[in-house]
Amino acid sequence: NGALAQADTLGIFGREGLDLAAYWADPGPEEPVTYAFRMYRNYDGQGSAFGETSVQAASADPDRLAVYAAQREANGALTIMVINKTRQAQEARIAIAGLPEAASAEVYRYSAEDLTAILRQADLETAADGLSAVFPASSITLLVIPAR
Repeated sequence: NGALAQADTLGIFGREGLDLAAYWADPGPEEPVTYAFRMYRNYDGQGSAFGETSVQAASADPDRLAVYAAQREANGALTIMVINKTRQAQEARIAIAGLPEAASAEVYRYSAEDLTAILRQADLETAADGLSAVFPASSITLLVIPAR
């Protein structure tokens, strides 16, 4: 849907250091594309946002599973956006260098489960080298790993 394309575009813009972009239409507050913007700028309804400093992230198959990462300046949290562009759930291992052994990731998701909300999911436990997760079909998932 349009939300997946918009989320992917916003991730590319951040990765490439784009300074300015314009969206010519004003989507309604409940349009799917609006949720793509919310995933980056207000995923929890409390103003929490994706990080400002881009962190290197890569996917083995970006046509299926796109991955973007950034670190927040204010609190050092690592934010990772994972966009499953396929119509099937995708299991993936996300390698992350330098994680403390006892870290966990907060999970926020926009998907067909509820097209009218970003849903908080159960936290994911991480290992010192990353985490494994299943990303639902046609979904946008934000992982937030607090700084230790």
